[in-house]
Amino acid sequence: MKRSLYTILTALLCLSLAVRCAEPMPTPPDDPDEPEIVDPTEPTDTTGKTDPETPPTDPTDPETPPTDPTDPTDPEKPADPTVIVLDPGATRGTTDYKPQHPELIHEVAYNDFYNTVQDELDEYGNVDYVIAQGNGTAWPLLLENGHIRFYQGNSKGGGYIRVRSKNGAKLLEVGVGSATDTKIAHSLNGKAAKSETKTVKAGEMYKVESLENCTEVKFYCMGTTQSERWEMDTIYVKYQGGFVESDFYEPEAEYGPLVQVSYPFEENFDKDFPTTEKPSYYKYGLTAGRENINWTTWFGSFSWQNPIEGGQSAQLRVYQEEDDYDQDQFGSLKTEFFLKGLSKVSFKYYYSEFWCKATISYCEFGTTDWHNPQQIGLAKYADRQTVQEFTYILDEGKTHDAKIRIAIDPATGQPTSGHYDFYFDCFKFE
Repeated sequence: MKRSLYTILTALLCLSLAVRCAEPMPTPPDDPDEPEIVDPTEPTDTTGKTDPETPPTDPTDPETPPTDPTDPTDPEKPADPTVIVLDPGATRGTTDYKPQHPELIHEVAYNDFYNTVQDELDEYGNVDYVIAQGNGTAWPLLLENGHIRFYQGNSKGGGYIRVRSKNGAKLLEVGVGSATDTKIAHSLNGKAAKSETKTVKAGEMYKVESLENCTEVKFYCMGTTQSERWEMDTIYVKYQGGFVESDFYEPEAEYGPLVQVSYPFEENFDKDFPTTEKPSYYKYGLTAGRENINWTTWFGSFSWQNPIEGGQSAQLRVYQEEDDYDQDQFGSLKTEFFLKGLSKVSFKYYYSEFWCKATISYCEFGTTDWHNPQQIGLAKYADRQTVQEFTYILDEGKTHDAKIRIAIDPATGQPTSGHYDFYFDCFKFE
């Protein structure tokens, strides 16, 4: 009986303990002296918390270096120089050319054709021709002698040619010659009905005269048999107005603002010198830089290929001569801004070959003349493919409001293969 009572009491005690274990434990009060314990298997919410062992990341903290790459105080990115524009100077713009001499009379004759679709008849595009098959049996054919054959058609006409005036010019007389016996008719301004068909003998010209306010004359081959095909050997045009050479004249100018900077002013063409084009030495007039302190290259670039120093350098190139290439390859590097009170420029350079030569000169604000040219060359053969230094004094130490240009000297010549490389960098203006 005693053993049975003991067993019952033990069972009741265990049941009581089991019930208590099933109840939730009370939350202990926060202890400011105890660190927070976080289950490593659960995500950590660090919002609003700062690890006491982690330095603050507030960029305003004087002991924390800034992390914003655009921050001008970033020691890895030099701050842009302070540039004050004193005068905007001449600026490049798109010129809207207009004929200035509408009363002038011009005559042109064309008798050696290269194109059976369209071509200009004068150098300013005042008159041209356009060709079509029309009702001809084939497209007009360019012959070996430079004539154009128009094929016969039906009674409505075969192949045809339109002679047009543009740029405000007006046609006065238009004629077409034939090297074969044929038949020709014409119409005016693309609207009037065809004229009466006329027979044209070989060597004769079919001419339309006394034109008023006419900008187009269309000539049709009216032959209907192979023996009446038209072989055009000449176009003659007399017209009034249109462009002439003087309409395109622009006074020479050196563009760019006159700016004031703190000396010494340095330019290293590095990452603070933005470019939008990858190196391409068959591009002309490549411009890069920052506002009001742009530079340009002719037949060159701002290259990250083998820079003298830093991330990129200004580079010019000369290629081997090509008979059919008509661009001057002796390029240049130039500032497109004028510096107030400039007296001296120093820089580093590198030439791939000993016989490379260049010339530096300066131009004053408001003028177009280049002064005090000095040659930049290597003193000895061993200097090739090594970095050299050069200092240029503008005018015996006198100050000028000026820009500078470094141009490849044609005395360099052109290589028999490959190219010559010129690098310039680390400019210091004083």
